[in-house]
Amino acid sequence: MSIFGVGAFYDEDVSESFIKDGVVCVGWSAKDAPSLHNFLHSMKAGDVVYIKSFTPKGGLTIKAIGLLRSGGVVKHANLGASREVLWLWTGNEKLGKLDDKLNVRSNTLYEEFNPQVQERIITLIERTIIS
Repeated sequence: MSIFGVGAFYDEDVSESFIKDGVVCVGWSAKDAPSLHNFLHSMKAGDVVYIKSFTPKGGLTIKAIGLLRSGGVVKHANLGASREVLWLWTGNEKLGKLDDKLNVRSNTLYEEFNPQVQERIITLIERTIIS
């Protein structure tokens, strides 16, 4: 199991659409962003995904956490290439600036390796399951 951060800002924040439709998406075409499409294809059922926002000044915010469902990449009518997600937690968890050198937080999609972020995500999942 891996943990992946995914951005949901197109020309506007589409986080609520990701949550409502049970998906994570890449909004660029496969021609314009082949690496992101390959990345989306490589993710496995059961992997943890979280919708994030990040600014250098404000740091990292977690907006939703879910598990990838089985099945491949499909075209979402409005949001682009998508994978189905079972959303477990939604909210607005501000982690702020992190003391690490991971320079990918502004990216659309990345694997999360920061232990502090991983632990917070696991804690939020546990709280959801227990309550």
